[in-house]
Amino acid sequence: MNAMNESARHAALPTTHPGRTQLTVWVLVAGALLGSAVDAQNAFVHWESPHVHPLELSADGTRLIAVNTADHRLEVYGIGGDRLPGYQRSIPVGLDPVSVRLRSNTEAWVVNQLSDSISVVDIVSGQLLRTVATADEPADVVFAGSPQRAFVSISSGNRLQVFDPTNPTAPLSTVALDGEEPRALATSPDGSLVYVGMFESGNGSTSLRAPVVSNVNSPYNGVNPPPNQGTSFSPAINPALPPAPAVAQIVRKDAAGVFRDDNGRSWSAFVNWNVADNDVAIVNASSLAVSYVPRVMTMVMALGVGANGQVALVGTELKNEIRFEPNVKSIFVRAQIGSFLPAAPGTVTVGDLNPQLDYNVRSVAQSVRDQAIGDPRAVALHPSSGEWFVAGMGSNNVIVTNASGQRLGRIEVGQGPTGLALSSDGQRLYVLNKFEASISTVNPAARTELDRRNLFDPTPLAVREGRPLLYDTHATSGLGQASCASCHVDTRLDGLAWDLGDPAGEQKAINQTCRPNQVCDSWHPMKGPLVTQSLQGIVGNGAMHWRGDKENVSAFAAAFVGLQGDDAEPAAADLQKLEDFIASVRYPPNPNRNPDGSFLASMAVTGGTGNPVTGQTLFETLPTLPGGLACAGCHALPNGTDNRIDNPLAAAQPMKDAQLRGLWEKTGLNFLSQNNTRGFGFMSDSRFDTLMARLNGPFNFGTPDVAPQRRRDVEAFLLAFATETPAAVGRTTTFDGSNNGDATATALLASLTAQADAGTLALVARRYDAGGTRGYVYATQTVWLSDRENQPTTADTLRSNASAAAPVTFIAVPITAQFRMGVDRDADGVFDQDEIDGGSDPADASSLPSTFCRADFDGSGTLDASDLTAFGAAHTANNPRANWDRSFGANGLPTISAADLSQYQAAHAAGCATVGEQIFGNGFE
Repeated sequence: MNAMNESARHAALPTTHPGRTQLTVWVLVAGALLGSAVDAQNAFVHWESPHVHPLELSADGTRLIAVNTADHRLEVYGIGGDRLPGYQRSIPVGLDPVSVRLRSNTEAWVVNQLSDSISVVDIVSGQLLRTVATADEPADVVFAGSPQRAFVSISSGNRLQVFDPTNPTAPLSTVALDGEEPRALATSPDGSLVYVGMFESGNGSTSLRAPVVSNVNSPYNGVNPPPNQGTSFSPAINPALPPAPAVAQIVRKDAAGVFRDDNGRSWSAFVNWNVADNDVAIVNASSLAVSYVPRVMTMVMALGVGANGQVALVGTELKNEIRFEPNVKSIFVRAQIGSFLPAAPGTVTVGDLNPQLDYNVRSVAQSVRDQAIGDPRAVALHPSSGEWFVAGMGSNNVIVTNASGQRLGRIEVGQGPTGLALSSDGQRLYVLNKFEASISTVNPAARTELDRRNLFDPTPLAVREGRPLLYDTHATSGLGQASCASCHVDTRLDGLAWDLGDPAGEQKAINQTCRPNQVCDSWHPMKGPLVTQSLQGIVGNGAMHWRGDKENVSAFAAAFVGLQGDDAEPAAADLQKLEDFIASVRYPPNPNRNPDGSFLASMAVTGGTGNPVTGQTLFETLPTLPGGLACAGCHALPNGTDNRIDNPLAAAQPMKDAQLRGLWEKTGLNFLSQNNTRGFGFMSDSRFDTLMARLNGPFNFGTPDVAPQRRRDVEAFLLAFATETPAAVGRTTTFDGSNNGDATATALLASLTAQADAGTLALVARRYDAGGTRGYVYATQTVWLSDRENQPTTADTLRSNASAAAPVTFIAVPITAQFRMGVDRDADGVFDQDEIDGGSDPADASSLPSTFCRADFDGSGTLDASDLTAFGAAHTANNPRANWDRSFGANGLPTISAADLSQYQAAHAAGCATVGEQIFGNGFE
């Protein structure tokens, strides 16, 4: 990396920042992008992976390191006498790094969520020391115990993996956890305890099915929907409405363990199961024994530990037990802090991080909204003052508080702060601003931001412009603490159901396609509880919401006022930005598939095992409904919906046939269990605890001797339902000299190569050595292009030359993104090493070398007839090196055409007095 250019690019930003009295977007661009049209070769593939612990300061205070999730790198800064971060280097790691921890002053462990791995790197030399394979979706890592062990939270598997950090070839043990989405980790000062925060811990709420609510022995003698204020409804029912459909009922466990509704009535006699609601797990680092701290908040987003051992957790409390949109308007979410001492974990102090708010008031002046903190994502304790600093990702600020939530100060920083690092003397606080891709330096005593420096950020404008509509709590809510992302957390979900109907509302005529031979009545405004849906994949799959009563993202405009309490609906142009942003977010790979995308031979399902291959056949062909309709007749592949409105078997209200991606993330409820990690299950109102319970509904799976296994097979298929991200994307394999001939590693590389040849995914490689990191991209037909344009190589050469001093890591990446990820970081058309050789900055699209000659096809250093001959031969042989314009076909593979030959000939004729032809003339997508 050209240090002089990099230092200039990381220069301080202005210390005056735009106000937040209206929706504003900071757009930081590393350099001027070339052109304006979308260029498919530069695709930015986006999973909106959430930060967990993205910023770390070394114990000796000399280095600050930060994950650069969008760029799949670790950024390293030196801390000098001015206490400001000075850029040192950027180290490529796996896909979507979300956490980083220092095991020493020089050894960093970077957690790569999409790659299911940890990159262990030397931050001084920039070398990769090793790659640690983990289970699906690792979130954080800490070091504890004697002998020291590395504890890794596995968010999708509800467990910890424990490694020997000196030899992390395989986990030493696995610790099962009774909680959903364990992410944030922390350790006691003596390293004897590991604390685990449950991101989706829940709040003790669950849902009762409509027939139970209609039972004459219920607290309301079968009245359904039940009243919510004594014997009446608030707001009062619109007398023009027809009778409301019978619906489910949300109940929440109180401090005494009684399940009550929002009217104070007990339903415990009808709740035969229990919800664990564990917020923090306390793990003994030696014995691995686990205990829990329950019932603190709904979503634990970050943990911090003080020198005295005091543990703080910050996150949100969601009030989904309150029914009807007018009643939860503005107040459905609260930002909270909880704290306890390890000697008394049962005694927890809980405080509201927004003590200035009166939740009996639904709207305040913008100046009061701007005081609020929303979506808290990081917490750090001052080493001497006892003050807690909390970063508000949704409010673009850091607030200073004590353990009970008393507000002591507020500091405005960049957009989307997610990481905090305090110096050992407490005189400097560093803040990583995820959405803005910047680092703020703060004087904690003066409560002022001193400096802001930007990271290289390839994030497209559509993502940066659309994010505030989803996340910005000051700009989109009446109290300043709420946003769409309060429930659609990180574009995903909160694991809860909400009854956002309105007794005073009006019917809505169905304006979507209803299934033939069915009668789809109007939608009633009292719709009952509906489970929060993920925003992943909703754009482009027909009308939205469970009922299909929202035509598109713009149809949610009223919710900004009616639910979030904002003063006015967003403008149409802003709603389009929100839709464009949501449309960019992909589901991650389904972990229940083999690396080549094939199904597992057998999967554990409800009551036994299932064969997903057989399950797919049954799903597509077995007539399970009257009239010979198979499951796929309504839930059409590939996404699991035909986008029509359905009213099967005279259901209570019409519903859209929902897509089926992401079902593996919804397990955790069993009506026969007293230790559920979730309170809500499957279907719109959570009427089914498991997929098997759903398949036991009114479906004909054949005679009793075959039906149970057929259901298990279909359940296995549904849990392995494909997403738009191939299963192998993110997979890595590293060769370091000791395993260059390892059969397992080479077999994985062969499988990834075959998928790349088929256009399913793409491959990049990185070689780490003392001279820096070199990049490579697979062009198919065994040809690998290096980050020097005309120095191709092969996988065998890369693998056979790998050593401990120069390991090589191969990574599967999405198609059409491989050039940016592998060899052209800033997508300016000149490969990275060619830029370095020419004295320009490979992380600045406006910085171009003056000596680079792409048309020197044979790499001889001279542009002559031999280059024309070499290119012509490659073109005739259909060699992918002749793909001069870097175009891809619909199958994701390079296309070689007459245009490539004519463009090369024109470039050759033009000579090399200037930079030459640009590969990606249109810049980032």
